Amino acid sequence: ERCDLPLVAAGGIVDGRGMAAAFALGAEAIQMGTRFVASAESPVHAHYKQAIVDADATGTWVLNRLATPCIRALKTDYTAPMHDSGLLAADAFKGIRQVYFDGNMNAAPALAGQSAGLIHAVKPVQAIIDETIAQFFAISQRLGQHAAARDFG
Repeated sequence: ERCDLPLVAAGGIVDGRGMAAAFALGAEAIQMGTRFVASAESPVHAHYKQAIVDADATGTWVLNRLATPCIRALKTDYTAPMHDSGLLAADAFKGIRQVYFDGNMNAAPALAGQSAGLIHAVKPVQAIIDETIAQFFAISQRLGQHAAARDFG
């Protein structure tokens, strides 16, 4: 309510439901990070994509919570000690290329949002966009009908 700039919502959005919620709160665009990491065209290794798909609603941890910046990553044997201590090791990301391109999920924190639990398949980018927009418009139409009828349905 205090900003006259276009707002882009990010974080936790993987589909049209999240898009509709963000727009209802005033966003004019959305950004989907983790959802596109787990897309067919993403250059990351298939193990990383599958780890996102396999994650449930509690499949990520907030790391470095006793310092800044906090990050969210998939739960792995590698990230467990960092989660338990509340701090990232100084060299925590030295193996990040191995995660991204070799699929070694224990070489570095595999960054992913909590929304990973809402991602159930690796899909082509075009399908993700088409499904997100179709779901957004279906929700918007349904809400518009309720608004026009002044009915909470």
